[in-house]
Amino acid sequence: MTNKKDMLARTEAVFNSASDNFDAPALSFWDRFGQRTIDRLSLRHGDRVLDVCCGTGASAIPAALLVGTTGKVLGIDIAESLLQLGRKKSKQQGLENIEFQSGDFENLGLPNESFDAIVCVFGIFFVPDMVAAIRELWRMVRPGVS
Repeated sequence: MTNKKDMLARTEAVFNSASDNFDAPALSFWDRFGQRTIDRLSLRHGDRVLDVCCGTGASAIPAALLVGTTGKVLGIDIAESLLQLGRKKSKQQGLENIEFQSGDFENLGLPNESFDAIVCVFGIFFVPDMVAAIRELWRMVRPGVS
């Protein structure tokens, strides 16, 4: 059986190799589902949002538009080439309240209770240990957030 580190490396390689076509019209469902996910949240100006497995920013960018200049969005993905595309897209839209960084879903190293909303549109299905991943995300949600 393959260990988690090997599985993570293979997943990273697959998404990095697919990055050239990730935003192709045939794959526009990423943007559609990202936008629909954000539309269902009650984000407000000033909110802090974490988007895990953010890809090219399909949900991170709409979130950044909603939380405004006083809010902050952090997009995390294991595929650096997708993150580069997300940075480019957010820069083209003039967004300064969004950051894209590389990270491992299960060990993000971010502070407890530091986000008003956490989003993961499709990436949860690629995590080797879903329970550990959800536990990692849950500890970062600020208490009392509705």
